[in-house]
Amino acid sequence: MPRSLALTLLLAAAFPLALAQTYSTGQEVMDAVDAQPSPAGLVASITMSITTGSGQTLTRSMQTWTVDDGAKQVVKFTAPADIEGSGFLSVEKPDGSKENMIYLPALDRVRRIAGSQEQDSFFGSDFSYEDISGLSGGTHDDYLHELLGVEDGPVYVVESTRKPDANPSYDRLVMRIPEDTLIPTRIEFYRAGELLKVMTIDGTTLIDGYVLPTHLTMTTEATGSSTTIQESDFSVDADIPDDVFTERFLKR
Repeated sequence: MPRSLALTLLLAAAFPLALAQTYSTGQEVMDAVDAQPSPAGLVASITMSITTGSGQTLTRSMQTWTVDDGAKQVVKFTAPADIEGSGFLSVEKPDGSKENMIYLPALDRVRRIAGSQEQDSFFGSDFSYEDISGLSGGTHDDYLHELLGVEDGPVYVVESTRKPDANPSYDRLVMRIPEDTLIPTRIEFYRAGELLKVMTIDGTTLIDGYVLPTHLTMTTEATGSSTTIQESDFSVDADIPDDVFTERFLKR
């Protein structure tokens, strides 16, 4: 094949891909993710299925309320009976950090989650308290973002490295983010160079112009256990009273 023809074919193959790629840096991708519209208030039902490394499974049901792109979040368990009434409250403080607390009916008191406890398991699941409070957003500013590559789709592969003055427990994340939804389909969580967990998001829904995740799975690498979250019964732009995000409501 003549060199000029080969070069022409190569450019013709590459040019459409270049046109399809909107973002050229990791920061641009994450800015686009953060710029996606989100409901002012969101109410949803959650079914959580926890599968141990040996294959045993238990299921839990919850109701969740969220406002201001995750600045305030409440989760209350509705089943089974042994966990019914337990709850989780996350409130963003003026400095941008989050204060997380749980309520356990058996103790009849609210307990604050502090320091290293943020990495403890969220009610026996593969999600930590930090993971749950971060699902609603608000954590991207804690990281520096680098675009590692662009896969067919296009799908952006972004590496996020924790800033020196930030406090997330994970020092590195690697995400795959499709341009059409700008919701990551896979997030790898690293600490001290070790891959700890992998979260996949393989279901979304479009409601009133909002793209919302419906099916998430977190897998712990060391144990092989996994936890799946199925979200449904969404109420978007719900008018949620401020007193929902209080210790009093958490104990109700």
